[in-house]
Amino acid sequence: MTSYEQVQQQIEKLSEAELLKLIDFIEFLNYKKLQKPQRRLAIFEELRTKNISKKFGDALIWQRKIRQL
Repeated sequence: MTSYEQVQQQIEKLSEAELLKLIDFIEFLNYKKLQKPQRRLAIFEELRTKNISKKFGDALIWQRKIRQL
């Protein structure tokens, strides 16, 4: 039995009020999924604008240095 079939089976047991909660939860999951890439882009933009590389140095140079040890 697939996951989809299992979900369908469980949905049939829910009351109308529980179905509304389920719909709300599904909408929350979809919203969260869409926000993830946007949040990641916002973090990268913040790092870029705050010139983090000046504070910590060039990551590529650090990697090369560590790998030589």
